[in-house]
Amino acid sequence: MHKAFLIPAALAVTAAFVGCGRKPADKAEQTGKASPSPEYIVAMVNGTPLIWADMEKRAMGYMKDDIETNHLIIPSNRLEEAKEHFRRKSVNAFVFKTIMMDEASKQKIRLSDADRQEGLRSLAVSLKSRNWTTNDFFSKGPLGEAMMRREFEDGLVIDKLLKLNVRNQLKIGDSDINATIAVIDATNDLKRAHLENIRKQILDGADFADTARNVSECPSAKNGGDLGELVRGKMPKPFEDAAFSQDIGAVGPVVASRLGFHIIKVTSRNPAKPATDSTPAIPESVRASHILIKFIPIDRKKITDSIVRTKFNAGVDAYFKDLKAKSKIECFLYPDMRF
Repeated sequence: MHKAFLIPAALAVTAAFVGCGRKPADKAEQTGKASPSPEYIVAMVNGTPLIWADMEKRAMGYMKDDIETNHLIIPSNRLEEAKEHFRRKSVNAFVFKTIMMDEASKQKIRLSDADRQEGLRSLAVSLKSRNWTTNDFFSKGPLGEAMMRREFEDGLVIDKLLKLNVRNQLKIGDSDINATIAVIDATNDLKRAHLENIRKQILDGADFADTARNVSECPSAKNGGDLGELVRGKMPKPFEDAAFSQDIGAVGPVVASRLGFHIIKVTSRNPAKPATDSTPAIPESVRASHILIKFIPIDRKKITDSIVRTKFNAGVDAYFKDLKAKSKIECFLYPDMRF
């Protein structure tokens, strides 16, 4: 849940929360109305209320964002159902944010200029897919520029809280990385064994092109694995070495390259031709087909980053669960909601 409400995930559209001392309206007052009054208190967290107007503004912002960015299509007969979904999402956001901001206040979390600059850099990266600048984010956001900037600041405060209390406590050792590599190696061994079995089927009479269409993970599969004419220097070296050394018509052994595991079949070979007075030199080429099964590359940095993300998300869940257990949460609009 948490990641949807953090910067730079503020693109999920966060909303303002108003703290005031009003008591929740009696449920009977809401009966028969199309919607509660703007001042109706939807939920309360540690004495901080969420009123209907603020919940609705955030919820409709979520929905607008999903429609415009994720191309969500809502049939007219499902519109009210969709609104209820985003209202509940808005309440969840309020609960998470309020609990986190309360804890940040207790821990006296303060932002530095460096925190803000780093936050803006991260926000700029996350906005590239929209072709937005950070100024676009603040000026075009559905809450108005002043509120969008306030929400951005609150998101940075929560990020800093989680960095201090979760991220900085993570321990990632070689054993974590090596265990993941072992799983990847085992998965890749299975993929290679699968392709070895496919090669055996072809050697036993299965049609190469039909098999490529059915199992190859290369775009050439639609052409029966045919890659067309290949000249040296255009393919990964292990693939190239095999293709230029295989006999025409032979189904070669499984070869590993940076692209994955291949079975290669050379269908023709054209020798190199030297340049003449009127024509340039023509390099040696082969026409080849292949069947590709992609493998998972071993990249220690990416593996480490993935482990960190997984442990961080689990850590945030546990941290929030602990803070939530110490909080008083009331939801008057949706009594069935569990946080």
